[in-house]
Amino acid sequence: MALTVFGFLYLTVLIFLANAANGPGRWHRYSRVLQAAMPAVIAVQLLNRVSTSGAKDLFQWSYLGFAAAAIAIMLLLIGFESPWRQVERLIGVSGVIVSPRFDSRRPVHRLALLLMIFALAVLYWTSSAESLQQDLLEGFSSAESALLNLSAHVAAYVLLALLGVGWLVRRGWTNTFERLGLRFPTGADLLVGTALGCIVYLGVSLLMLVWQSAVPASSFDGQTAAARQIFNTFSGSLFLGALLALLAAIGEETLFRGALQPVFGVVIVSLFFTAIHLQYAATPAAAIVFAVSLAFGWARARLSTTAAIISHFVYNMIPFLLASPA
Repeated sequence: MALTVFGFLYLTVLIFLANAANGPGRWHRYSRVLQAAMPAVIAVQLLNRVSTSGAKDLFQWSYLGFAAAAIAIMLLLIGFESPWRQVERLIGVSGVIVSPRFDSRRPVHRLALLLMIFALAVLYWTSSAESLQQDLLEGFSSAESALLNLSAHVAAYVLLALLGVGWLVRRGWTNTFERLGLRFPTGADLLVGTALGCIVYLGVSLLMLVWQSAVPASSFDGQTAAARQIFNTFSGSLFLGALLALLAAIGEETLFRGALQPVFGVVIVSLFFTAIHLQYAATPAAAIVFAVSLAFGWARARLSTTAAIISHFVYNMIPFLLASPA
């Protein structure tokens, strides 16, 4: 718990400094040492993993390579100016649906990219699909523990989104909500969001049937165990199901579609969104999550983050409605 609080305070300081900085020169002068702590943490974890378990199989070697690559890339970006222009060009060509607004001269955009790399490295190095599945099964074994777990994640996501776009530093409440794409739901938000949520659910249901018919039953059951556990925990109460659906929608859409998508674009944010759902690993579910993220990203780009939240909520809520007694 203490380590988690310290880590969040560290992120808060970094984000405040990045938003307060006027340019990369001042940003690097005050924050380079703080940024360097991120690859240092990954390096410590890497050395600890190698010393305790070594690299016994392909998965261990892949973790080792990913962590080493993350350290090298982060040190390169922290230490030098020239790679940032190349990064900006690469992000720019990924623009689909909406053009990314990543600006390599803006410290907060640089920090966002570094934090994304750091998050992936930490997740992939400290976890595995199996261990995360088990954590989810344990964390969502009861409605109380599940809501507590989810509420903490939602609070962290929303706070990171608020701070990331400059709340309390560069923006007041009104401008912060405008930047995040949050607004009181309009008729278009409600109509398109609800329709899109239903369409996405129907599409995912069809893809799940194809997936289920293409793999052994034991494999399908193992790869979807966490999702079934979450559903079973909340399916007995429509209110709790709605609360789960709403919390997940608000937290994820505010951070990923509201804060990150305008900077990095729909494709990169969807890839990141898929990657952090580590429990799906290299299964068809990962492709499904990516497609779902693209759909929510479209709603954010064409209407608002509010529309994306409505779509996400409807998509999450339909299974509970279908399971509810008439």
